[in-house]
Amino acid sequence: MITISTFSDRTVAKKLTVEDIVSDELKREMNLDEKTFAVIDDWDTALASIHKLPIDYETFTNRVSEMKLLKEMIDTLASADFDAVKRSESRKKPSDHPTKSLTMFYNVIFLKGKRKLGYAALIHLPRLKANPERSPGIVLASKIHSEAGKQISTIERGRFDDFLVEVKPYINLLGDLYRQTRKL
Repeated sequence: MITISTFSDRTVAKKLTVEDIVSDELKREMNLDEKTFAVIDDWDTALASIHKLPIDYETFTNRVSEMKLLKEMIDTLASADFDAVKRSESRKKPSDHPTKSLTMFYNVIFLKGKRKLGYAALIHLPRLKANPERSPGIVLASKIHSEAGKQISTIERGRFDDFLVEVKPYINLLGDLYRQTRKL
């Protein structure tokens, strides 16, 4: 897991990565007034750009079941210890990509007082099998904690061999927990 602390008065020049896109998209969804590496106007553009950037699949060594950020997201949502919550999702099958692939982006943003806590997960299945839900892939998770002008960002990587068995249960659990918060 990689943790990065940033302050609003610092800008760092660097090459655009998939991690930057996920983090920037989460910042945009959280309405944080920060300079980002890329200005992306909608999720279709963000998800399409994933296919144009190299992804170092070898850095995705942890299994999805070992990812701490997914467990944190579930625990935070289950605790209902927040003033407001919003969830968003998007899916993209690029028509111009040489292989059949699927990219999904989910985020959950919690507000408590002046504190904002956002989680995002990019799920990428680079080569779909005949039954797409049985395909392998990666999850890139991001967390941003924003309070008093300070942001702490965390990135975590995970991989899976079978989307249906290893990832879909988390998506379903998060969806069920989110729907329960709507009834409160």
